[in-house]
Amino acid sequence: MENRIAIVTGANRGIGKETAMALAMKKYTVVMACRNLAQAEIVCTEIKSRSANHQVFAYELDLSSFDSIRRFGKLFSENFAKLNILINNAGITTQEYVITTDGFEETIQTNSIGPYLLTKMLLPLFPAGEDNRIINLSSDIYKMGNFQIAKLNNYHWVKAYAVSKYAQLLISFKLAGLLKEKGISVNAVHPGVVRTGIMLFNKWYDSIINLILASQYIDEKEGAEPSIFLATSEEMKRVTGKYFKRFTDTKVKPNFRNETLMNKLYDYYELIYSKSVSADK
Repeated sequence: MENRIAIVTGANRGIGKETAMALAMKKYTVVMACRNLAQAEIVCTEIKSRSANHQVFAYELDLSSFDSIRRFGKLFSENFAKLNILINNAGITTQEYVITTDGFEETIQTNSIGPYLLTKMLLPLFPAGEDNRIINLSSDIYKMGNFQIAKLNNYHWVKAYAVSKYAQLLISFKLAGLLKEKGISVNAVHPGVVRTGIMLFNKWYDSIINLILASQYIDEKEGAEPSIFLATSEEMKRVTGKYFKRFTDTKVKPNFRNETLMNKLYDYYELIYSKSVSADK
């Protein structure tokens, strides 16, 4: 796909790596945005070799740091004139309760606040008149993620992960409505229960988690397929504001598609973004 440029966050491993590989195979220019730059550069070399596509680049991006997000956005805009595909794939879960240097619980910032700031920063680079798409990785665990904005920093471990994925779903719906007239589609996707280790912690209960999830597990390549489909297929051109469970357009119940909470979350994220921009001046 000549002259189409994609960013994949968290592309140094797991489904992010498989997504970047597939896009490179399709001849997209691919920017791998990764926290572990050394590992990303190794994977970048592998993708170039396997795809015979040398327009693959590894840049550092730590979504738990607003400074890192700003540096990435500046570096990308200096080196690329446009962006067509943004796949907000990177995500974490952790047992530890950690507050970032920006003042937010680490899981919430990495999985939702950070991706919003990144998306907002990159919006001016989506060119008018082209097929532009944003794909946000969510999860069906969002159903455990009811939250209060005033308590976003109070959640931890599984609850924080669920909250972050619910927040991604809500912000996807909000942005889809705001960006539709600009020719930018925004969709959220649950890739399936992927054997990536994100919910494992080298603890005694890992075996119990594996036992519970064993019948649902899919491999990383399968887990990447929905993101690739949403990012590249003609069928998905101009489709926006949807939640996909793998390839299935899935209705979100009204109590979870909460317009009041959605708008409050958007206003809160906009406030964070404006403060972040001011801090950079």
